[in-house]
Amino acid sequence: MKTIATAIIATVLGGAILSAQAFAATPDNGHLPPTYIVYKLVQDGVQLRKLETEHNVYEAWVDAGDGTLVKVGVDPHNAELTADFNDSRNNNHQSPAVDAAQAVQTVAATGHWDVREIGLKNGAWQVKAADDAGQMEKFRVDAQSGQIR
Repeated sequence: MKTIATAIIATVLGGAILSAQAFAATPDNGHLPPTYIVYKLVQDGVQLRKLETEHNVYEAWVDAGDGTLVKVGVDPHNAELTADFNDSRNNNHQSPAVDAAQAVQTVAATGHWDVREIGLKNGAWQVKAADDAGQMEKFRVDAQSGQIR
């Protein structure tokens, strides 16, 4: 019972911290940072497999649950999925035990919390993130164990 209570408290505190960080890191144009987008989509039950941003446009590949991956847009102001991209392909890969938000948490623990891109490839989450000084690094987080490779 103590473990469940601890997990609930950690989740609530993590959400509050994430909200504060998202507010503080929101650019003047009102676009949400990629880290917040990842957490919001996973929290909404979206099976995110890849998120990219270019010129303030977010595109995501999500698992449709029927054996296909679908490419969709993500509204940069509220993290809602859009029909901006209409593409799909077969998903022949094993579902990850570690979701995108958990991969972000693993990378954030290294001090690189400012995620720019994340994608599932060859059994690992490929994460590009920066630290507080803006130093960008690429990480590979094993999709089954959650360990950085």
